[in-house]
Amino acid sequence: MSIFPAPLSLRLPKEVAAWPQDCVLCLAPAGDALCGACAAALPWLDRACTRCAVPLPNGGMCVACVVRAPAFDAARSCFEYRFPLDRLVQRFKFAADLALGRWLAACMARVLCDERADLLLVPPLARSRLRERGFNQALELAKTLSRALDVPCRGEGLVRIRETQPQPGLDRAERARNLRGAFRCEASVAGLHVALVDDVMTTGATAQEIACVLRDRGAARVSVWTVARTPAPA
Repeated sequence: MSIFPAPLSLRLPKEVAAWPQDCVLCLAPAGDALCGACAAALPWLDRACTRCAVPLPNGGMCVACVVRAPAFDAARSCFEYRFPLDRLVQRFKFAADLALGRWLAACMARVLCDERADLLLVPPLARSRLRERGFNQALELAKTLSRALDVPCRGEGLVRIRETQPQPGLDRAERARNLRGAFRCEASVAGLHVALVDDVMTTGATAQEIACVLRDRGAARVSVWTVARTPAPA
């Protein structure tokens, strides 16, 4: 029996469902970005830490969050960031496959259908990355989620007030130092449940820094919603 629910295809945005295409993984005919078999084989994240969404065999809360809770209240992810899901995210981000991005966001919407938030925000890209890529992948995800979940999205609600070096290649402590003081919130968030939307959560340094900024601005609750979560380091 497929673990990929058939009704998901009915929940996809109209602009996704309107484009007939082959599966991006196996090239079999598919009405959506992926055929049913490939979608079922993706590393869906069934059990994870309720606070940071890191994959856990039995759910609950991970040791790191018990010892030192993050500034955000909860995190949800659809998938573990491993093959072949990692290839899909990279194709979306670096090959500008926006239709695939909308499909991934539709998966998020189904997983998050029981969540309620007042506002969606996205981490702002560095100017050099935005020029190179041409779009902010987190904003593309958030726009689809905004329509699917009927939650307003402020694409410019967070701004980057200083340039930082790229996060890949940095360890957890270096990532935290790299992002310290890098963001400012220009949206009105006092008393609101704010959901931060992004593609992948790795160490959580970006989410941690932005959550602190939102707390300082009076946000009542901060959630982190991502397509995928990396496994805990060995």
